Amino acid sequence: MKKGLILAAIVLIVTMLAAGCDLLGGNNDNKPGTGGEVDFTSYNTNHSILVRNNTSERLVAFKGDIRQDMLIGGIPAHAVNHALQNNPSLFDKTEAFPMILITEAQYNANKNNLSSPALKNAPFTRVFVFYNKNGDNNVVYELDTGLGGINKFIIVNPSTSINIELRRGGINGETFGFAPAGFLETTLRVQDGDFTVFPVFVRYNPFRDIVERIIPKRTIDGAPWFVTFSLGDFGHPVGEIREFSLNMRTLLSSVNFSLSTGSALIVIDNQTSPPTGVRFLEGSTVRRTLTGMEFAPSGVPLTFQIQMPTVGNNFAQSRVISNMAFGPTSDEKPLQTGENDSTVLNSLTVECDKMYTITVSGNHNNGTLKAWVSNIIDIDTSDFNITSK
Repeated sequence: MKKGLILAAIVLIVTMLAAGCDLLGGNNDNKPGTGGEVDFTSYNTNHSILVRNNTSERLVAFKGDIRQDMLIGGIPAHAVNHALQNNPSLFDKTEAFPMILITEAQYNANKNNLSSPALKNAPFTRVFVFYNKNGDNNVVYELDTGLGGINKFIIVNPSTSINIELRRGGINGETFGFAPAGFLETTLRVQDGDFTVFPVFVRYNPFRDIVERIIPKRTIDGAPWFVTFSLGDFGHPVGEIREFSLNMRTLLSSVNFSLSTGSALIVIDNQTSPPTGVRFLEGSTVRRTLTGMEFAPSGVPLTFQIQMPTVGNNFAQSRVISNMAFGPTSDEKPLQTGENDSTVLNSLTVECDKMYTITVSGNHNNGTLKAWVSNIIDIDTSDFNITSK
């Protein structure tokens, strides 16, 4: 009799484990999803992307395309700084890409047919993210609370080369959506509510190793361009799907606007002889590129992005950089006033949307190394104008 009871207990326990029951009554929120196919664990010691999920949906993340082999992992609802796994088969190089998010319910309903056009054309949302193979990945990508309703937010992006990122409430607001280049129409699910959306044109420039974010600004006052809309009942039957379409070419063609990067660029022109790698110090801080590059090789310009501080809902027009120095490790020389003026330039005011070339020349072994600002030009944003494409 006792053996029969023990055997029955073992069978019961095995059955409960197979069904995914939590015998200890703990929280399963961060455990793998249905069938164990989606991992909702936060990989805090070795992550690829950090996400703050301000929505009430459990989400499944894909890299670039909704395919099983591109599945990154799961993100619990209301997760703060959730760290997605750094899968070496997916994250083997530095690159920018659209992270596509669908709900766990969408995934479970379509996991045997992830190529469904209905799923690909109307994901929960898309987010433009950047993975740094050789440096840190501590940027937190925020998902807006307004995502995930029955309404449709349709973004028309006519460009084949420029991605459009939508920010809610301001240029640094939560990510509301992302319309990738070459994908004319993107549909997102949206809650009822009032929305003020700011478009940001974005792309990764591998030649300069920077993520270029361009802000459309109204010429009348220099403020960022935005659109406001509402989605709600407004006399519609309960449960009826409402939609709002944002055609970027049509809307931007109807107003005068300019483009701003919200940053300045510093380009190191290394002309040392004999050739030696030089780095950029700001005080005691070593400046690095997005991919973690520290030394500018001889004859190969290296670009550093200097973000402007934000003032309200706009960018400051300038920023002061102090105690700049350039050169090989432990032998950096302070920025001087001019090529033939060795007076130390203790601070440099860099203006938004301008590029500053700093030439470094001489031989550090004989004391002739020097660095100075050799050229200042406007940053060219003309190829970001999607209304002309």
